[in-house]
Amino acid sequence: MGVQERIKPAYANKAKIRNLVETARELGLDVAGIEVSPDGSIRVVEARAIPRPTSLFDQLEDQL
Repeated sequence: MGVQERIKPAYANKAKIRNLVETARELGLDVAGIEVSPDGSIRVVEARAIPRPTSLFDQLEDQL
């Protein structure tokens, strides 16, 4: 096994995530969720980026 294979992933800790969410909210973002990768990167998902669910009526109307 090489050195690269034994290195553990560097997950982000709770403090980093909390600070990122607080900063995003201070900047006016409506934080809907976060994504944390094994390499330690943190991605903020804003509410406007998530499509709103449509009603059954809207779904049927789109099929016409």
